[in-house]
Amino acid sequence: MMERYEIKVEAREETGKGVARRLRREGKIPGVIYGKGQDPKALIVDPLDINKRLFGNAIFDLTIVDDGEEKEELAMIKDYQKDVIKEDLLHVDFQHISMDEKISVTVPIHLEGSAPGVQEGGVLQKLMRELEIEALPEDIPEEIVLDVGELTMGDSLQVSDLEVDEDIDILSPYDNVIVTVVTPSEEITEEDEEELEEEFIEPEVIGEEDEDEEAMEDEEEVEREEE
Repeated sequence: MMERYEIKVEAREETGKGVARRLRREGKIPGVIYGKGQDPKALIVDPLDINKRLFGNAIFDLTIVDDGEEKEELAMIKDYQKDVIKEDLLHVDFQHISMDEKISVTVPIHLEGSAPGVQEGGVLQKLMRELEIEALPEDIPEEIVLDVGELTMGDSLQVSDLEVDEDIDILSPYDNVIVTVVTPSEEITEEDEEELEEEFIEPEVIGEEDEDEEAMEDEEEVEREEE
């Protein structure tokens, strides 16, 4: 089951480069929340509340303080931006979710066991690092485990070999190869892996494609003001 956190954020009316810089000087960062038919709302976020929760999937019970009033929202982190040099968190995007509505997300694939083919001189190549699934928020696992303990030289495992709970639907193509044992001369380069990863689809709330596209347009406008 996914981790669940409670954090408090503030709504903000002002946008722009100056506002974003001022917030960061004060130890805060700009953010936005969108989705589920609601207009995007600009936020002020404390990066300390989310810095350690950026990786993987987590549910956030957001308390949004707006003009002295508090509103509760359920959300997940859709995207975030970091400084490429200092790696400081610069911006975060939240997306509205419902506990009774399935969503599409990616979860990491964890390899378990020792492949006999490696002992034979082979190289274990992991071609997929994440799996796209659809599930209710409370059913989303932290990771998907795949046992490689029986892989010999030349063997491979595909998405179809994964075992997941019946409440989880796999969206990644079933014939995608996750891991294989190859001879050193057949080793796949990082460039090849990047080409494979580019085929993966960005997670989104199922059934809200058109709505999300409109929200993303508004969000991108907010981000351009803050750059």
